[in-house]
Amino acid sequence: ELIRYPAGKVDISYAIPDSVTSIGDSAFSWCSSLTSITIPDGVTSIGSFAFFRCSSLTSITIPDGVTSIGSAAFYFCHSLTSITIPNSVTSVGDEAFCDCYSLTSVYISDIASWCGIAFDGSCSNPLRGGASLYLNGKLVTDLIIPNSVTNIGSYAFYHCSSLTSVTIPNSVTSIGYQAFSDCSSLTSITIPDSVTSIGINAFYYCDSLTSVTIGNGVTSIGNLAFCHCSSLTSITIPNSVTSIGYQAFSDCSSLTSIT
Repeated sequence: ELIRYPAGKVDISYAIPDSVTSIGDSAFSWCSSLTSITIPDGVTSIGSFAFFRCSSLTSITIPDGVTSIGSAAFYFCHSLTSITIPNSVTSVGDEAFCDCYSLTSVYISDIASWCGIAFDGSCSNPLRGGASLYLNGKLVTDLIIPNSVTNIGSYAFYHCSSLTSVTIPNSVTSIGYQAFSDCSSLTSITIPDSVTSIGINAFYYCDSLTSVTIGNGVTSIGNLAFCHCSSLTSITIPNSVTSIGYQAFSDCSSLTSIT
């Protein structure tokens, strides 16, 4: 549907037919007048650069059934304010949401599925610009990781601005690279005994974090894991820890007590 204006502006709304099962690389790249698009339920993959520089696109719902979102798929969609990602997505390519600086809301329906997504880099997570996370329409502030989760993947909650606390169950054994990095509202976290490793940059720049409990099963704390946690005042490191990475507690300017 094309709507033409006297000044020459064109707005485009497009519904992909139900027969389509995949959106190829660069399919809608540089469609700068595309304001909305409907993706049918039969689609299983969104290719690299598929919606690259669709600068008028404001929101998108990815249907259940899509398993992969390609590299730079939504790169520079700078009018995009919200996105819905289904449980079926298992991988998101590098820079998929790079420069989506208006993105404020990410909607999901299952935390366990979200924790298992393989994000290729920090720009592949739509939360990366400081967007808020919504679970079944409700803003996530006090995050409770379900018992079915064994690993919190890399970049899982990177830059999520809505998180204030996180409860991790005993089923989790590892916390991935930059899993909670730049969560600026996060104030407390308890890491259970089941966790054996805290990844590199896991809590980097969580500058509101005041309380951290590290479980007795943790053996390694990664490089820069708590770097720039400027509100952290004290921490107890258990006997199980055998290695503390480079600058793990660097620039923790309020830290007065280490046990």
